[in-house]
Amino acid sequence: MSSDNIPVEKKRKGAGCLRWLGWAAMGALILLLGLIVVGAIYQAIASEKESKTYKPLDQMVDVDGLQMRLDCRGSGNPTVVLETGAGMYSIAWLRIQDDVAKFTRVCSYDRAGLGWSDGVRETLPPERIAEMLHALLEKGGEKPPYLMVGHSLGGIYVRAFERLYPEDVVGMVLVDSSHENQNQLFPPEFVKVETMQAAAFQFCQATAPFGFVRAVKMMDAFTVAFPVTEEEKVPLLAAMYRTGYCGAAAREAGMFTAYASQPNDLTRLGDMPLIVLTSGYDAQEKYDELPPYFQSQVTVDVMQQEVDAWEAMQEELAGLSTRGKRIVVESGHNIQLDSPQVVLDAIREVFDQVPK
Repeated sequence: MSSDNIPVEKKRKGAGCLRWLGWAAMGALILLLGLIVVGAIYQAIASEKESKTYKPLDQMVDVDGLQMRLDCRGSGNPTVVLETGAGMYSIAWLRIQDDVAKFTRVCSYDRAGLGWSDGVRETLPPERIAEMLHALLEKGGEKPPYLMVGHSLGGIYVRAFERLYPEDVVGMVLVDSSHENQNQLFPPEFVKVETMQAAAFQFCQATAPFGFVRAVKMMDAFTVAFPVTEEEKVPLLAAMYRTGYCGAAAREAGMFTAYASQPNDLTRLGDMPLIVLTSGYDAQEKYDELPPYFQSQVTVDVMQQEVDAWEAMQEELAGLSTRGKRIVVESGHNIQLDSPQVVLDAIREVFDQVPK
């Protein structure tokens, strides 16, 4: 039937339906744009308020135009330098720093984009992180020698620091440290889960500027297994809900996925005093800590393979020094929060071995 033969009434209904759909689509678009604008304003206001409350302005140091946080306490020699794990900042040492300051100088800091330090858009490999830390310490008036302490990915960073500035480092403590080649040694199913976790930060990066991450309390879920009190969690989340946090965490996670998937040489440490602390969690405990969706991607048997590989890597790290020592701790991955006294004792033991 040609359009000329369609009754006028039907033509009117069809045109009216199309107009209604057009107005509905336009209304949905306007609503979406409105939500984006409102979300961006909400994110900006909340971030500014938290910055005024928690950002320690007296600890900010200018490093080539970048404002970075450096928190140093106590006095003594060598100075202990604390380096955090992936996506984390200096608050991770809240149960360590004051006690170390009782017997020597100790510094923690926030990497670019994390905590309260300004962000950068480029991906930062371990060597660049080490260069920035060296510049930060220098600009902050700190002087070597340094006793480097690295948790998780921070272990990679402190070893990069030692490679670049070997004359500045006199001792080292590695706290459940990552390994330069771990993605080649872990079972592929576990590496896939790590890659999925990195992708979650990419989603976070895309939506954080519009208040979505804050509105749905996405970071709260990431900190459920983080062993801090509810009171301590408030400043932790304030830094994690900063607009640039997800981008920095996503770039760091992506960097390490690529870095640990290619062959890397581990630099020997000679006879440097070294203690390697390793989490004693078994495969079932590690599996139980995974979010439900990630549990669906692996099995306890896969986690057992991960545990076995981790043990071998930790032994290799302890063997980097002729004076290396490994201690297994009945603790989760965040040993410095679960079992702070063990970390304090390790720092003190290495400190006492360093010639004064």
